[in-house]
Amino acid sequence: MSTIKSVVKRNGAIVAFNPDRITNAIYRAAVEMGGRDRATAERLSQQVVQILQAQTPPEHLPTVEEIQDIVEKVLI
Repeated sequence: MSTIKSVVKRNGAIVAFNPDRITNAIYRAAVEMGGRDRATAERLSQQVVQILQAQTPPEHLPTVEEIQDIVEKVLI
């Protein structure tokens, strides 16, 4: 279970953190490139969440941009 409870969206709104959103974004990107492996998207998403948890100080709300940066690093 994630220790991250909320994130800050691009418009400044604070919403509940949902790791499935990361998985879905990675999967959609894979589909755009001709992939269809949901399990790989889930595994990569778990890596993103682990890095996010390790890099996020207590009481800090990560932003969507911070999460996106981690996704990009994991995918590269």
